[in-house]
This record gives sequence, C-alpha cells and structure tokens, in this order.
Amino acid sequence: MHTGSGRRFAAVAGVGLTAALVLSAGAAAPAGASDGADARAASSDTLTKFGYRGDVYGVKLVTDSVEALNLKDAHAQQLCTRAAGKVVEQRSAVSVPDNPLIRVSASTSRTETYVDGATHGVRGTNTIGDISIGGTVGPLTTPRLVIKGLQTTAHAFNTPQGYGHAESFTFASISLELLENTVVQQLPPELQELLAPLDQVSDTVFTGTQQAAQQVFEVLSDVTKPIVIPGLGSIALGYENGRANDRNAQSQASALRIEVTAGDRRQLVELGTARVRMGGPAPVGVFRSGGTAMDYQVLDGALRFGNVQHKALPCQGSRGRTQTYRVPHASQLVPVPVLLDGVSYQVNGDQLGRKKVAKGWSRTAIRSVSIPTAQLVITDLSSRAAMRQKAGKRVRSKVSTAIGSITVGGQPLEVPAPGGVVELPNGVGEIQRQLVDTGYRGSQVIGLRIKLYSDAVVIDLARTAGRIYPH
Repeated sequence: MHTGSGRRFAAVAGVGLTAALVLSAGAAAPAGASDGADARAASSDTLTKFGYRGDVYGVKLVTDSVEALNLKDAHAQQLCTRAAGKVVEQRSAVSVPDNPLIRVSASTSRTETYVDGATHGVRGTNTIGDISIGGTVGPLTTPRLVIKGLQTTAHAFNTPQGYGHAESFTFASISLELLENTVVQQLPPELQELLAPLDQVSDTVFTGTQQAAQQVFEVLSDVTKPIVIPGLGSIALGYENGRANDRNAQSQASALRIEVTAGDRRQLVELGTARVRMGGPAPVGVFRSGGTAMDYQVLDGALRFGNVQHKALPCQGSRGRTQTYRVPHASQLVPVPVLLDGVSYQVNGDQLGRKKVAKGWSRTAIRSVSIPTAQLVITDLSSRAAMRQKAGKRVRSKVSTAIGSITVGGQPLEVPAPGGVVELPNGVGEIQRQLVDTGYRGSQVIGLRIKLYSDAVVIDLARTAGRIYPH
C-alpha cells in the first residue's frame, strides 16, 4: 500500500493572482478529469463498478472528539453511490465557528462523481470568500492572518494505470496584519525573524504583496509542524492527506486546521475541508454502514452534538476483513456533561460477484458512559447491525444490543429488555433500549436512548447502521 500525508501552503499574493499546490500519488491526476462540464454532462447518472463517497464543508468544530453538528457549515455530503454524474452542493451566507478569533464569510461546498473516457473519479471542492484568524486573547494580541478567495479541492480517481489522488489550494490574496499592542517577542521564532525589520508601533499593518508576501508564505510553509501562537493554539495551513493502492483511493484537503489549546479541553476547527474516496470492485451495490458513539440533542434538536469520530464501512466493502477504530475518550460538557471512555468501531463488508451477493456488519461499543449530574453510569454498551443482499432483492438485516450494567448513585438499575423502557429514580428521566429503524435497504439500531426531562436533553448512544444500496 502506498500512503502519504503532509502540510504545505505555497502562494503568490496579490488580488487577481492565483497560485495552486497540487499533490498526487499512485497515478498522475488525469488532465481531462479537471476540465469538468463536458465530461460531467456526458456521464450523468452512469452506473459504474466503483463506489464513491464525498464529504465537504466550510467549517467544522470538534471539542474533545465530539462535533458540534449545528455549526457544520455548507455541508455537501455524497453518500456512498455507484453512479457517476451525481452532484451535491450546499451554500451558506456566513460561517460562525464559535470562536471569537476566527471569522469566516460565505462558503460553498460541492461534491461530484464523474466518468471521463476511461477515467472514473470523485471530486470535492469548498470555496470561502474571506477568512480572518487572530486578534486579542486576554492580555495577548496576536497577528491577524487574512485569506481571500480560498478554494480547497480533494480528488480521488481511477485510470487504466490504477488509482490516484490529488489535493489543491488556490486563493486570490493573503495578508498578515500586526495589530496594535502585538508583542512580537511572544510570537513563534519563525514569525519573530520575519517581522523583526518592521518597527513595532501602533496600528502597523503588514500586507502580503509580491516579494514581501512571498517571505511570509515561505515561513509558513517551510515549518515541519503547525505554527504555535500563544493564547490561541496552533495553525496548520494547507493540510493534505491522501493515499492510493490497487483497490481504492482517498483524498483529504483542509485549507486551515486550527487547534485551540486555551482552556483544559482540546478544540479543533477545520476550515475549507474536502474529503473524498472511491474503491472497487462493487458488483452488487454500495454499503452505507457504520456507527457513531453518541448523538446528543437539546431542545428538540435546536442544539446537536455527536459523531465522536464517526467511522463508516468503505462503500465497496472491506473484502471481508474486519476494520477496527478506537477513540480512548470523548466528552460533551454543556448543558449536561456526558463522559465516554473506550469507544470502538468495527466494520466488515464483502461483495461476491459470481453469487451477486453483498454482505457485512457494523458494531459500535462503549466501555463506559457517565452522566455525573444524574449519577448515572452505564458499562459495556454495544450495538450491531448485520446485512445481506442478493442483487435485486430486499436487504435482510439483523440487529442486536448488549449492556453490561446500569447504576444510579452506585445502586444497580434494571437493564431494560430490547425495546423496553426503564424510568430513572425520582422521575428525572428514562432509558430506552434498542430502537430499530428497518426498511427495504437494511436497518439502523440505537443501543440506548436516555431522556433527561428537566434539561430537555435526548442522548442516543451506540448508534449503528447496516444498509446496502444498488446504486
């Protein structure tokens, strides 16, 4: 298997000027695949032997492995499909990453699957009008980085030579501003050296143009790890990660990844991110299967948190091999704290071309769930969804759940039977086990649903889906 990852950001600044960074592995990016319109029109909804998936968004906020789903902005998601010519596009008027140091303007996200001659592929693109990062944090003022017209692209493809991937970033202009009271001596050494020739006075502004801008960009791109800014955290410009082998390709590009370390909980903000992947063969259909440890809703869904590093089975399956992913710890603290330990995801899928059969399963497990305000502790919770389909037939599915124990205030509570409900002491809420949604394409199961009445909170734990689609 060939793998590769890195962080780069190359540029020439100035309004109207564009610079691009393109990285590829496996096979070279096919020239015709980037032309676009003609190939896409000719390949509208063509059924192929590959499975494609895309996920593109303007802003994503993750705190201690739990995503703020309401803040996921301009989210264009292409669920697993075998069809070329599929386009998903989402727009936003303004993005709010829930951080006073980060300002993002209008964003557009797009995913598309295509066929162009012998080339098959999936491409994801995000475009952001303006990004501004930096400002004043307590007693410290940081420089402000401003990027205009930023476009991020991730591309996975297959040609007669094999699978490949490419990542690119383009922009109109970039500037670095020194705000009033910026203390240069407290900045990273790389930036101190760059800014030293500029006299530190009130409202000094350093704007990235031509040669001076090139110096800024060289400093930002030459470092081998994200630049750390005191009081803010770290910033990685132009993050890309892709890989390709003889069975699949995947590509990820994030314009900026900002890790905020202020406080005692790690917060990750991703801006302008595109993730795509494709693989084959997929002779029967595609799997839409995977799990998430928690889906946390407040006030009838007005606020939503979850995903917990959600993992999905590759669209084409895993060739019958079990893939396991682990998340040691995750938490959501507002409005009701929930602590998760020992999260694991397992997926397995296979397609048998001669028998025209697709089959697989997914499992989500949590070693421990704690809700301190309710004195509630749940151990060894898991859910599993299995699926099997003969081409052209209804998907046969089977779900199951397991629970080790439930205690409230250290006292054991009855473990509900599948489909059953148990009331929490003093009427504070209820626990329901094994909620199932079954249809023609398969099933989804929720291991436990916890309702806390006074807080208007609903927490779904160990949610697992097992579905198969023909195209």
